[in-house]
Amino acid sequence: MTKTSLAPRPAERQQWLQVAALFTVLAPVAVWCGRATSYLPGFPPGFVFLYAVPLAMVAFTWIPPRTDAQRRRRLALGSIGCLLAFLYPHVLLVGWLTLWAFSAG
Repeated sequence: MTKTSLAPRPAERQQWLQVAALFTVLAPVAVWCGRATSYLPGFPPGFVFLYAVPLAMVAFTWIPPRTDAQRRRRLALGSIGCLLAFLYPHVLLVGWLTLWAFSAG
């Protein structure tokens, strides 16, 4: 009986590096597109730190997966991280408008 190694094969590892690099390029593009399409007049400097969560999700994709389940989770994390990076200014604007509507009443 032989044990199978959980370490990824070199070809799979090389292929995964391309996926991680794609998410790494898409994350700043998503941040820029989200900022460009939102109606926020200016982005307060303190709120920039909240981009750490989606960008950390994208950074997590650089850990090479060993199983198919890990591969699916890393793809989901990278995708959700890019989506959150894009949607963050829009969610922030909706939150501000909601607070403004409730405080004005």
